[in-house]
Amino acid sequence: MRYPNGFPGWVDLSTPDQAAATAFYCELFGWTAEDLPTDVGTTYTMLSLDGRLVCGLGPQPPALVEAGVPPAWVTYVLVGDVDEIVAATPDAGGTVTMPTIDVMTSGRMAMVADPSGAVLGLWQPRDHQGADVFNEPGSVVWNELQTRDIAACLPFYEELFGWRWDHTTAGGGDYSLAHLDAKGSAAEGVDTSVAGAMPMPSGVPDEAPSSWGVYFAAADLDDVLARATGGGASVVVEPMAMDGGRFALIADPQGAMFYLMEMLSR
Repeated sequence: MRYPNGFPGWVDLSTPDQAAATAFYCELFGWTAEDLPTDVGTTYTMLSLDGRLVCGLGPQPPALVEAGVPPAWVTYVLVGDVDEIVAATPDAGGTVTMPTIDVMTSGRMAMVADPSGAVLGLWQPRDHQGADVFNEPGSVVWNELQTRDIAACLPFYEELFGWRWDHTTAGGGDYSLAHLDAKGSAAEGVDTSVAGAMPMPSGVPDEAPSSWGVYFAAADLDDVLARATGGGASVVVEPMAMDGGRFALIADPQGAMFYLMEMLSR
């Protein structure tokens, strides 16, 4: 594997309008798109920044569209043995929402939900090893769980992926940082943090489920936000300050939500 076991190394979008979504994101982030055939008769779009893979995009299953399930960005954790993780999921308190399948020669995948219902993907790399670039404008900079049962969820991820959690109440909040020690060590100057988790913020509608959010880096948050709304996106959470930067939550023209983050010191 290119990245260590337990690293959130890929994200993709499930959307009801693949062509429109591709056009929106390519215009917003300067991505280029390559449509690849699949063995189920659909295409999967690989999105790249300056020739480096950033993320993917595929069609939302018609049954989910008909059921009114909104489109969504999905976080995938890279694992050495997806079957092993799937087998361990129920005992850890989670649910297998999609059993393991082979994706041609690209890899093997499954989908699971944590004890609070937040869904994430598992990816066992073969030909496709994950994204080529992170933490640069136009690429993924962070993955974050917002959950209605954080006490149950943190041990779940610790057991499945070996994440080590640090907790902080800086700024009056309650935030947990997941560390993957296989990345290296602080003594070597390596940032071992791989994800964040927090209780569902107050004011979020009761019907909103626990979920994983994807953050894309922006060199200039206001500029990217203006271009996003000009392209048909809507602002869900106005720009807010955070340690080391600013962020905003927006919904793309099809309704899939994602974060923009302007990092000042990361």
